[in-house]
Amino acid sequence: MKIKYIFLFLAAVLALSACDDQLDITPKGKTILDKTSDLEKLLNQEWDLGDPGPLCLVVNECYTDNDVPTVLSQKNTLNYALLTYDETADRASVTATDEIYSSAYQNIFNANTILSKADASEGEDTTKTLIKAEAHILRAYMHYILVNIYAPQYDAATASQQSGVPYREDMDTHAQPKKISVAEDYDKILADLADDYILALPDKAQEIRGSKAWGYAVKAKVLMQMKEYDKALPYALKALQYNGTIADRTSIMETNEWVIDEIDPSNIMYINHGMGKPWGEYLTKETVEKFEDGDITVNDAQCYGDPLWDDYYGEMLSGVKGCKECQSFDLYWNNWGITSDRMYYVAAECYIRTGQIQKGLDLINKVREKRIEPDAYKPFTASTEQEAMALLQRAKFIECLATYDNFFDRKRWNTEADYKETLTRHITLKQSGKTMEFSIAPDSKLWIFPFPLNATRNNPNLTQNY
Repeated sequence: MKIKYIFLFLAAVLALSACDDQLDITPKGKTILDKTSDLEKLLNQEWDLGDPGPLCLVVNECYTDNDVPTVLSQKNTLNYALLTYDETADRASVTATDEIYSSAYQNIFNANTILSKADASEGEDTTKTLIKAEAHILRAYMHYILVNIYAPQYDAATASQQSGVPYREDMDTHAQPKKISVAEDYDKILADLADDYILALPDKAQEIRGSKAWGYAVKAKVLMQMKEYDKALPYALKALQYNGTIADRTSIMETNEWVIDEIDPSNIMYINHGMGKPWGEYLTKETVEKFEDGDITVNDAQCYGDPLWDDYYGEMLSGVKGCKECQSFDLYWNNWGITSDRMYYVAAECYIRTGQIQKGLDLINKVREKRIEPDAYKPFTASTEQEAMALLQRAKFIECLATYDNFFDRKRWNTEADYKETLTRHITLKQSGKTMEFSIAPDSKLWIFPFPLNATRNNPNLTQNY
């Protein structure tokens, strides 16, 4: 017994020694966050934000649960409300927690910790300037995600009257922050995206850290979501100057393997769901129909000898005819981050919206050349903005699978007369053959997600925005 306790004591000492080496523990009375180097470690992590599946379900991209008949039988759930587009459902009461909401505000808390403590910390001024710049961009990006999920779409004419989300700039975990308007949220986001902060970022960052490409890309996306297309364009182009790498899928035609590493050259900022978990989706019939003829991932990619997009397993596991399933363990998808591939589409739309139609389509074609088999590839051309946007919308939808982008885009387009659309989901159950149809209107309240109960119960100021 004595030997056992000696062993445990030595193990504890070794563990503490290891912690000392990693954290550089300071004397009693100080915290490890009194040093700039310790604050910097808050940025050395993967910013997981949870499953984007509910957003993908709303835009009729996929099913969040692979057993659709079971979801249809459990009516008192958020999945049922979103699957059937049921506006009468009390979504707030069945949303006890929300990983996206809590994770985003945790990341904001980390950013605020850096901004509150950096100036007084012990360390190099150059490092302080760098981590503060990164913290500002991170705080802006997280609030950009939050306001577009839990509040109405920004519109210049109404944003000052519409309720947004609390913009947290403090470290008070017991506070009951008040919501501000959508306009105020965007004002604060843009303040955190000041050009001086972006310029303080490195030209090329460490693997999981932010660079100038990240700062410029976030600002471009924010301005595009505000429909400030002329202002967004130069920032999108700047981002591509620093990282314009396009993921090349043409090698799949020879290898039949589609592999995306966590550290991929096309990643401007990598934020995965599940910190490295493989990507899996059950695509709806409507999404399957959006794939272009000659799509390399459909025609050539395989997984264990079966097609990577597999309708046999898709239909069997989902219970829905026409569903295709992807369960590759080689695709580390950038669900919540930004890639240069998708940034080309941001720049392309800004070109199209400012009257430079072919310039925009040329950027899309640069990406499509790496997506479509050469024998099937035909460059996009159009003579009007509406024609060009129709081409962009279909191609971008497939490019942005399993991300938040399709939800944000459709929510923005739904406030524009030329591009708003009622989405219709057709479900034919494989076992019974029963066919159902569900639709969501452009102005449906389902485009605004409920704040979770664990947040609203602790904060009476957090009333729902729909």
